[in-house]
Amino acid sequence: MRKVTWLRPLGLVSAVVAVGLATTPVAAHADGYDTPRSATAQGAGSTYAAGLAAAEQRARQAVLAVGHDCTPGTYSTLMIYSSPGGGTWVFQSTHNAMCVD
Repeated sequence: MRKVTWLRPLGLVSAVVAVGLATTPVAAHADGYDTPRSATAQGAGSTYAAGLAAAEQRARQAVLAVGHDCTPGTYSTLMIYSSPGGGTWVFQSTHNAMCVD
């Protein structure tokens, strides 16, 4: 009778996963996108979507003004004002991206 042991295959899979996770941060910076950049800007519009887009676009432009080539990054945006009738929407957006120095 042959005894089946799952420990060896599981150990091998665990080792492969551990090596992959350990080398992932190094691979992320191997492409030259190793300088973090961020900028905060405000934007306004006559609709919710227009105000949101204006703030995010201004924040992205501010990041690109310093770092010439950047990843798409992430945005953190909040509404700071809306007029009572809804005719003006003002947002503040922070854009974070990794750029080539």
